[in-house]
Amino acid sequence: MMGIKALQSKLTAPTPILPLVIFRMAFGLLMCFSQLRFMWKGWIEDCFVSPSFHFTYQYFSWVEAFSAPTMYIIVGASALFALFIGLGLFYRASSILFFLSFTYLELIEKSWYLNHYYFVSLVAFVLIWLPAHRNLSLDAFLFKGIRLSKVPMWTVLVPKLQLAMVYFFGGMAKLKSDWLFEAQPLKIWLQARTDLPIIGSLFEYDGTAFAFSWAGMLFDLTIPFLLWNRRTRPWAYVLVAVFHVLTYILFNIGMFPWLMIAGSLVFISADEWKNLFGKFGLSLWELTENGNPFKTRKMALPLLLTYLIFQLALPLRHFALTDNVLWTENGFRFAWHVMVMEKNGFAEFSILDNQTQKVFTVYPSKYLSVVQEKQMSFQPDMIWQFAQYLNETYDANNEKDLSIYVNSKVSLNGRASQTYIDPKVDLLKVASIDAIYGCVVGLSDSGRTH
Repeated sequence: MMGIKALQSKLTAPTPILPLVIFRMAFGLLMCFSQLRFMWKGWIEDCFVSPSFHFTYQYFSWVEAFSAPTMYIIVGASALFALFIGLGLFYRASSILFFLSFTYLELIEKSWYLNHYYFVSLVAFVLIWLPAHRNLSLDAFLFKGIRLSKVPMWTVLVPKLQLAMVYFFGGMAKLKSDWLFEAQPLKIWLQARTDLPIIGSLFEYDGTAFAFSWAGMLFDLTIPFLLWNRRTRPWAYVLVAVFHVLTYILFNIGMFPWLMIAGSLVFISADEWKNLFGKFGLSLWELTENGNPFKTRKMALPLLLTYLIFQLALPLRHFALTDNVLWTENGFRFAWHVMVMEKNGFAEFSILDNQTQKVFTVYPSKYLSVVQEKQMSFQPDMIWQFAQYLNETYDANNEKDLSIYVNSKVSLNGRASQTYIDPKVDLLKVASIDAIYGCVVGLSDSGRTH
């Protein structure tokens, strides 16, 4: 019991609010830019409006897109809520509304899944419960009574742990033979970037891919600890910036590098910020405190522990589900498998009318967008979902006796294309989205290209 009390005392001990405030500003302003960028690139039409069919997440099939004007309003509102988070204006309501709007947008279309979308939803959810607006915010300017210079340590610890888990599980995901002993998929990706000036010629050599693979794995596994340590933190943050800028230049991974650079600011302490400003002859604005101390409610720490246990368990679930998560993708999402595979597929569907014995061949491109077709071709749950959609399309009144089969070929990390879903399986007889993973044909290492 004394151990629990000592831990509770440490978690509720006061610590400067500045790192939490800077984290709030960086996250909010970056996400505002990200949402505006989403609109500017025309992705609202591509993702939400143009497709006649959406691949929804399991248990969220009820989430649907609205008309184009409404979707523009929702994305625009999401950008505004993010801006308010950054400015600290109507912070609590803005955090809730941003979390709900962003997560709604994320749940509409599974083929657009990205790890950093999931990360944004988690951070937005966490910010709802943190007093990140209690200084250097418009709320604190308008309502001076809420100002705090110190907050309980757990409020700064939570975003640190959330960020650390992304890195650490991302490193664990790289502890695979493809990554370490074949330098895949980096070998494929780097050899496609030999046109880059100065460094491009280095990517012709396999040794460069191996160096990048091992360096990436070691970076992910160690950087949380280096950021946590006061002595190594300055160099660790420089390494974070260099690493993520390099990945942004080399690979098409969107806003993820900038999210990690901005998020890692939470590790920099208030004293370190003061010293940094001092080196440039500047003084950091002294944070005043006008409000009562922030009190940690009794249920806060147990709920925090429950949340962290869930965040630890979810990335590990694939060990219980499959012996090759990259091939089957069972448990792949929401597990921080960042940049660990290059996968390409082909799928065509055959519809058999069991009453007339007529067979129709269906090519997904007739119904799906380019992104949807590409992602569906190598993801079992999406293949199953598309088969259900075809059944509804060809037998809208449920009057026919149909069977649907898929001829699917998939290439993983430089291997030759292989049969993916058992072509003899009637997809309409597969009882659930979970059961489709049992229809995935085993992976062979033969035919790997070098």
